Amino acid sequence: MMETDKMQDQKLKKLVVSLAIGAVGGFIVSFALMRTIQTGLLGELDLSRSLAAMAGALYLLCGAFVGAGLLNPKIGAKFLNVEDAVDLQEQAPVLRDSVFGIAAFGLSLVLLAFAAPIGPVPEGVVAASIVILMGVTTFTSLRQIKAMDELSASVSRETAASAFYLMLGLGGGWSILAHLGYLAAPAPLDWLTLFAATLLAAAFWASGQRGLLTPR
Repeated sequence: MMETDKMQDQKLKKLVVSLAIGAVGGFIVSFALMRTIQTGLLGELDLSRSLAAMAGALYLLCGAFVGAGLLNPKIGAKFLNVEDAVDLQEQAPVLRDSVFGIAAFGLSLVLLAFAAPIGPVPEGVVAASIVILMGVTTFTSLRQIKAMDELSASVSRETAASAFYLMLGLGGGWSILAHLGYLAAPAPLDWLTLFAATLLAAAFWASGQRGLLTPR
């Protein structure tokens, strides 16, 4: 009984540490980015571009957390949702592809947010970079699918399905209201930001439904 209580305490502590690291990291990155945008150093970015940059930064932050855990499995096992360092090392190939895919997608959003003529990055540079980054995201995603176990593959399918319905509900609802004149129509970049947000929300939902967010 005492051993069980001790394990539960350790799991709770790990959950608190993980949430604290995520919350603090997210706050710091969001605050720093918004302050930088407000200075005008990155151009006079509108709300659409600012939100895209924020979404991209969060994806980069997620990739950085997982990447840091992979570099040092002993430390990574303390805040990533794995049983121990050995479990993390066993999952390294799939997680490594995930890091590259997430980072490439996040960087794509950031570059689009900072693209000229409003932002400081030339359109041609952004276009060429997006082709490469989306290629990286696609390649790593396909390689992950081949290496996933049955549970991970199921979560991936459920994430895609949930993201579709979220996108249909939020994006479709926004478009309908805009068509009827109640709201301004979503900008092209808004669709990409909405896709990024719904995909992230769907991933958390699907993982939670499968119990994967519970500390092991």
